[in-house]
Amino acid sequence: MNKITTILLSLIAIGVMSSCGNQKKKDQEQEKNLFSESMLLHDEVMPKQEELFKLKKKISGLGAKMDSLKIANPTLDTAALRIKINGLSTKIDSAVDNMSDWMHSFTSDLDQKFEGKSHEEIMKYLNDGKQSIENVQKEFNQSISDANKFLNEYKVK
Repeated sequence: MNKITTILLSLIAIGVMSSCGNQKKKDQEQEKNLFSESMLLHDEVMPKQEELFKLKKKISGLGAKMDSLKIANPTLDTAALRIKINGLSTKIDSAVDNMSDWMHSFTSDLDQKFEGKSHEEIMKYLNDGKQSIENVQKEFNQSISDANKFLNEYKVK
C-alpha cells in the first residue's frame, strides 16, 4: 500500500508540476501575442510618419506664400490662416513625438521591465502599451485627415 501511495503522490506531483508548466507556457504565449498585436499596429502607423512630414512641409509652404495668397484674395484673413497653419503643424509634431515616446518607453528593456513581474503585471503593461499605440494611430489618422482637408481647401497639391 505504501508503494501505491508513493506512486500516486508522485503522479499527482508530476501532474501539478506539468500543469504549472503548461499554464506558464499559455501565459507566455498570451504575452507574446499581445506584444505582437502592439507591434503590428506600430508597423502600420510608422510608414504614415513620412506622409505627415510631407503634409507639414506643404502646410508650411502655404504659410510662406501668405503675401501672394493675400494678393490673389484680398479678403483672406491671413491671421486666421496662420493660426490654422500653426495648429496643424503643432498637431503633426505632437503625433510624431507621441510615436517616438511610445517606441522608447514601450519597447526598450522589456526583459528588465518584466523581470520578477507576474503575468497579470506584464499583461497590464502590454495592454497599456497597446492602448497607447492605438491612441497614436488615431492621432496620426486624424492629423493626416485634417491636413488633407486644409490643403484641399486651399487647393495645394
